[in-house]
Amino acid sequence: MPESDVVKVRQLTRWQRIGVASLFVAGALFLGGIVFILSGIYNIGAAREHWSITNFIITILRDRSISVASNGVEVPNLNDSDLYLLGAELYDGGCSTCHGVPGRQLNPVYRNMLPQPPDLTGAFSDYSARELFWIVNNGLKYTGMPAWPGEGRTDEVWSVVAHLAKLKEGELDDEPRQVSILPVEDDVAGSGTLPLENCVRCHGDGTTGRVSALVPQLQNLSLPYLMRALQEYRAGTRSSGIMEPIAYEMTDAEIQRLTRYYAELPSVQSPSAASPALLERGREIAEQGIPEQDLPRCSSCHNGTDPQIPRLENQSARYLANQLNLWRETTYRDTHPYGSLMANIGKRMTQDDARAVSAWYASLPPVEGVPQ
Repeated sequence: MPESDVVKVRQLTRWQRIGVASLFVAGALFLGGIVFILSGIYNIGAAREHWSITNFIITILRDRSISVASNGVEVPNLNDSDLYLLGAELYDGGCSTCHGVPGRQLNPVYRNMLPQPPDLTGAFSDYSARELFWIVNNGLKYTGMPAWPGEGRTDEVWSVVAHLAKLKEGELDDEPRQVSILPVEDDVAGSGTLPLENCVRCHGDGTTGRVSALVPQLQNLSLPYLMRALQEYRAGTRSSGIMEPIAYEMTDAEIQRLTRYYAELPSVQSPSAASPALLERGREIAEQGIPEQDLPRCSSCHNGTDPQIPRLENQSARYLANQLNLWRETTYRDTHPYGSLMANIGKRMTQDDARAVSAWYASLPPVEGVPQ
């Protein structure tokens, strides 16, 4: 037989044979997975726990995703009392419905969720502060854990994390603070005490002080401004993970009653202390602006002539500085024209500018007879 007619069979190398076998195995697994999914035999009901292998895969995927995504998150001082005391009220208003009060049995509805909302007393045993921040801020897919409703309000998220840190240390229980029960007025149909109590827990009232310097003194603000703020929260044009859900449930009558209640309270004088140099710098910004930064003077608008623009006198320096910091953040949502104006102004301020002008306004006495 001529040599040209001989058919030579090429032998596969060892690694080539392994590669071909791997392709067959992968194809078989893929087809098997398709058949398994389409068969519908896996029980997805919340009454039946996942298989152990399923739980293992989900847990690894979840925890690795959280760890990687939370890299680079900067943790503030969680021992800040303004932060964790406000966080206790935010937890009570937004988290306790599902997670319950630590140490108490969950509501039967949430006890039958899968996965079941955990008792957050031990949250810091499983995750770091930056990881808990990421979870609260972003939520978790397919668990019933929503993202924080206030877009860009990382300050609110950190207050909840600070509260969870105190729960772990055993320094706080999760009982909401006691507030005065406000009288029910029969002349406003449908306006019960719940919306008022929700406001009093953080902002205080005529007899109860506010829970934290991070929230405003509502009785130092005008009726038109208070109404506009609640309407913007309800419409979703102003961002807050606690105020948006509360305002969403409120009727026009309840908004009118709430704002009238606070506008008619006497102004509150809050003590404020700052260095003379800081106050002088803040006065210059408030009264003269910073021409080289194209920053107008604050008093050109915040002078009491327009009741839709809030008076700033004797508001907390921390609250005012935090608001200015929010307007510098590109993720913060405040789309009303007033908010858009402040966003442009906030971006022209440095943090030192914001701290100075906030300290100046906090040092001034509240204005009596705010235009209503």
